[in-house]
Amino acid sequence: MRVAILAAVAAAIVLSAAPVPGNSAKAASSDAIPFTSAQATLGAKVYLQSCASCHGTNLHGISGPALVGKTSGIAQQSLVEVYEYVSQQMPQTAPGSLSKAQYASILAFIAQKNGHRPGSLPLTQSVETTDSATIEAHR
Repeated sequence: MRVAILAAVAAAIVLSAAPVPGNSAKAASSDAIPFTSAQATLGAKVYLQSCASCHGTNLHGISGPALVGKTSGIAQQSLVEVYEYVSQQMPQTAPGSLSKAQYASILAFIAQKNGHRPGSLPLTQSVETTDSATIEAHR
């Protein structure tokens, strides 16, 4: 059950925030996922320490679901749903043990690995501004 839910959570990071080719309005919409390069870099470090043992260093999944690609486990959930699940249920061996900033940085890293580009605004632990965004892979 946890794996299925995490899969759904990871899917949220993968779906609707991706720019649609030929649709610049979508790319600039409120569905964009704000995160910084520094945040994604920190997220990569935290991910390797706390997530890679189940989701793999390449995010393709091991005992946990893949977190990259259009068919990943998080492809259908909103970013807020992903954040809430991950921050309360992950890592599986110590749920809720990371800081809010660490969880947000992990999501920034996953967004970047799904082809999203960093900007000047960080992804915050309060994801209300991006609650409809998902992280569809678009590479």
